[in-house]
Amino acid sequence: MAELKDYQSVLNEKAARVEKIFERYDFAAPFATEFADLNAQKIKKVEPQIMMYGIYNAGKSSIINELIGADRAKVADVPTTDRVDYYEWQGYKIFDTPGVFAPIAHEEVTERDIKKADIVLFVISGKGPFDRIENYRRMKIIAESGKKIIIVLNDMDGYMGKNEEALREIKQKVAVNMQQVGIEDVDEKYCIVTVNALRAKMGRTKNKPVLIEKSGLPELKDVILSELKRTTSFDVLRQGIKQIEGVLDRFIRELEGRGDSEALQKMNGVLETFSRQKLSMRRQLNLFIDMRAERLGETLPQMIWENRSRQSEIDRLIATEVGKLNKSVQDEMSRQLTEIASILEQEIKAFESVKLDAQSTDAASFKAILDRLSKVGSTEIQTGSSVAVPTPTLDAETVLTAAATTAATTGLATSIATAGVQELGKQFVKTEVGSMLAKTALGKMASSVIPIVGPVITVVSTLKTLFDLFGGGDDREKMEAANAARNEAARRRMEAEMQARQELNQKCRYMADKLSDELKAATSKSLDVVLEQYEAPFKEQIAQRKDAGARAAADAAQLRSLREEYDQLRVELGAR
Repeated sequence: MAELKDYQSVLNEKAARVEKIFERYDFAAPFATEFADLNAQKIKKVEPQIMMYGIYNAGKSSIINELIGADRAKVADVPTTDRVDYYEWQGYKIFDTPGVFAPIAHEEVTERDIKKADIVLFVISGKGPFDRIENYRRMKIIAESGKKIIIVLNDMDGYMGKNEEALREIKQKVAVNMQQVGIEDVDEKYCIVTVNALRAKMGRTKNKPVLIEKSGLPELKDVILSELKRTTSFDVLRQGIKQIEGVLDRFIRELEGRGDSEALQKMNGVLETFSRQKLSMRRQLNLFIDMRAERLGETLPQMIWENRSRQSEIDRLIATEVGKLNKSVQDEMSRQLTEIASILEQEIKAFESVKLDAQSTDAASFKAILDRLSKVGSTEIQTGSSVAVPTPTLDAETVLTAAATTAATTGLATSIATAGVQELGKQFVKTEVGSMLAKTALGKMASSVIPIVGPVITVVSTLKTLFDLFGGGDDREKMEAANAARNEAARRRMEAEMQARQELNQKCRYMADKLSDELKAATSKSLDVVLEQYEAPFKEQIAQRKDAGARAAADAAQLRSLREEYDQLRVELGAR
């Protein structure tokens, strides 16, 4: 189940690690000051706000409790306060309003309050005055503030899975009423998510995850996360993180220039190349995944709609399309890893130009590095891949020769590419979507968004009943009644189909967003696992050295890892 990640805590932990390194160097003062200012202005001040708005007594506080996962918001039939209540949670601020039509004097939520929120959840329920036109005037304020209207239908009557037609009628009325108050482009301005807060609470308190899954809460969290990525707050965080990466870049270059031997500088150079190539590859892969997943989100609704009466065909179709997407990512990753491997081969072969004394520390370091590299592809490594790579014999007198480096790097491209694809497959299976695909449940998940549009009125049988009742069809009034019944049936069916198509389009888009996020996380993890095996020998030799520049080189290696972590976090926040 998707969770709203506590990005502030993650960023604070990374900041502490960076600051600890800065403290070791006198020349780091200007870098440390700039870093601290960015954290203060672009990171710590950002607190995304989620506003619970909507109809009084529709279950806003109950939904807050299930989002938080604890009974913190007071649930009562009568509001005990006329103010907005705030709940700090996971780096977010959730605020609960008294609600429209609350029986208190100050139930108004101003336009300014709505504009201040990043996400506005407008809560309604099948019970109560969800159909009053005033609700939709409030929704118009949200739309005019530039925010998407996320309508949360709290299923207090327990219709989910039992009376989908009742839910469908409520959703149709919502869309029609929004149009009546003048909300333009309704299909693009809102989405509606059905949640059973009571079922979610039972799942949480009784430790029954299946109830939470069936409550609609996971879908709501997916929608919130997807929409947060489009907000100003997340944009500020992304910009702040990018600027922090720039500070780390400059400081790493300062550290690299403090190495006191050519050999140490060469090792630093290889690690810098690894890091920059990983950053470049991640960005290219992320863009590739976003484009392919977005295309899937656009084409999948029509495929599903055309097969809406055949569940097994939908299961097969979705499994096939997701499989194609996964395969295309594997192929692209393999291609890019092969390109990177050729660059890394050249970096390693550059060691040949270093003139060393056979008994020196540098010679011993390079021998150890070459020995490790030569065995990475030919031994059982973390990915489980096994690529035959010749293992050179490095005796005590061997220093750094063209033959040794060639033997160490032979098959590097094949080894990296093969290991990367295998690791990606393993990482994808660990994801939520991958697990569902493996269990052939992805089709059922996706097909659950397909509203079954049954005949609201069976025109033929209605007409036949009318004719039988009135003894024929000659009478004008009888014919007008029959035509009215037929027209009403056609109108209601058309509305139902339009609503169903709109909901299907939205949910496929959110599903594609989720699939994209999980594929990007899987590829990133795969890159780390595979390339770390080639970086590790250099890092270990730097860490073991005792000469003056070794400390700076080791800190540069740590900062490179942190720079990569910041970059990956920026991707999680929606960067492309």
